[in-house]
Amino acid sequence: MKVVGLVTEYNPFHNGHRYHIQQAKAVTGADVVVAVMSGNFVQRGEPALFDKWTRAQTALENGVDLVIELPTFYAVQPSHIFAEGAVRLLSAMGIKDMVFGSEHADVDFLKLAEQAPSVENGHAFQEKNQTFAHAYATQLAEETGFVLEDPNDILAFGYAKAVIKLGADMTLHPIQRVAAGYHDQSFADDQTIASASSIRLALHKGKLEKVQGVVPEATLQAIAEAPHTIAFEKPFWQLLQYRLMTDTIGQLGQVYQMAEGLEHRLAAVALGEPGPKNYQSFIKSVKSKRYTFARMQRTLLYTLLNIKVDQMQAAMQDPYLRILGFTDAGQHFLNQIKKTVTLPLISKVDQNLAKANLRLDYKAGKIWQLLANEPGQQQDVTRQPIHVTGQKRSDRGETNEIS
Repeated sequence: MKVVGLVTEYNPFHNGHRYHIQQAKAVTGADVVVAVMSGNFVQRGEPALFDKWTRAQTALENGVDLVIELPTFYAVQPSHIFAEGAVRLLSAMGIKDMVFGSEHADVDFLKLAEQAPSVENGHAFQEKNQTFAHAYATQLAEETGFVLEDPNDILAFGYAKAVIKLGADMTLHPIQRVAAGYHDQSFADDQTIASASSIRLALHKGKLEKVQGVVPEATLQAIAEAPHTIAFEKPFWQLLQYRLMTDTIGQLGQVYQMAEGLEHRLAAVALGEPGPKNYQSFIKSVKSKRYTFARMQRTLLYTLLNIKVDQMQAAMQDPYLRILGFTDAGQHFLNQIKKTVTLPLISKVDQNLAKANLRLDYKAGKIWQLLANEPGQQQDVTRQPIHVTGQKRSDRGETNEIS
């Protein structure tokens, strides 16, 4: 059985993702596709448009055979931690091939990553009034001639660094990103592939007809029927305001990534008169050249979830493989690796597990439900992996044990 690993967010799943799956099979000859997918919050610190179960279902109906959740403590992180977490999970399952999109698929990212130790000691880091990412890219360009600035290239570099750091027996296969750039905000009516960013923007503007040609039927069905967070900013801001107004400066200072006195700035702006009118105006008021928009959003999410430094560090030392769903082929692969997998395989979550190992994911799921105004079915406790049969028939909600 030939297996290929992907690292995904599927926010939402679109035709470009389906192309990625097809190319992954073609490049590696794989007959089983395993996707490590972010849970209910994505790397930029935003809630996923649809919950992890809806996105897993869509992936399984469109070529993925096994979906493993990338836990919150890896998923909502800078690119190098996000990438390392994903590689760690894939490697734990014995997956030896990984395919990812890149703006420069001809680059040898492993060779580039081998120069990382010397880059991190470069003079560019002496300049304080810039982000770490900018300093790193500047120093890397000076030493290698390669300008690391495109989003998928940055992740590709992170995957390569992780493979080296973890000593993973894994071959990396970059494929050229096509048709749409990662940050593209619009797309033509005749396009069949568009960026997830542009699709989310179109949905936010209520232009459902605009996205019909760039997403599969399963995503259209989710748009029509599933709970979503298209308008998450208003409830997010209300919940965040409460935390900033009621926590002390000392409490805020214990939040993960709350560095260099940022807690004082956040509290001062939130409590100021006149205060920010909305979430976007708040972020614009508190961000600076030292912090990217995504870094600020992640810190605000950590604040909302009340994730302390020690909690995040402890969670990252105890990773696991949470199974969200599988096809028949995915189930067969799981049965094959049961005795060789090097991290715990979790298919069922009870209250004890939710309050221990999965504590951060459990809290994230509860907050996602608030943002989506969806008080219904829980995100973790009592949920069983989705089983999509060979006929692509969903068995969501039924007990599907790995036999």
